[in-house]
Amino acid sequence: MIIDVLVASLIVLAVIIAYKLFLKRLSKGRVDANEYCVLYTTETFAVNGEVEFYFQCPRSMNVDFKIWTLKEDETIVASDHYVKGGHIIRYDTKLLNNGIYTFGIETDSQKTVKKFEIKN
Repeated sequence: MIIDVLVASLIVLAVIIAYKLFLKRLSKGRVDANEYCVLYTTETFAVNGEVEFYFQCPRSMNVDFKIWTLKEDETIVASDHYVKGGHIIRYDTKLLNNGIYTFGIETDSQKTVKKFEIKN
C-alpha cells in the first residue's frame, strides 16, 4: 500500500518535471516584444487634413514611416533615427487622393502596418 502511494507520487513528480521542461523548451525563440516599436492606429479610421501618427520605440533605432496605396505604391513620410520613447509624425493627407491606404513603420527587424481612409 505505501509502495503504491510512493510510486504514484514519483510518477506525478516525473510528469510535473517533464511538463516544466516542455514549457521551457517552447519558450525558447519567443519574440521579445521589448525589442520592437509599437504603432498606434489613427484616432478615427477616416481622416482628413493633417493627421498625427504615433509610435513608440523601446530603444534608439532607425525607423522608416511610410504610407502605401492598396496597389502597394509607397510614399516615404519620414526616415530617421529615433530615440527611445514616443514619437508623433504629422502628415497632410491632402497630398493624397481620397481612398483607403495603409500606413506603417519599418525597422531592421520589423514591419508593422495599419489601415486608414482619407476623406478630404
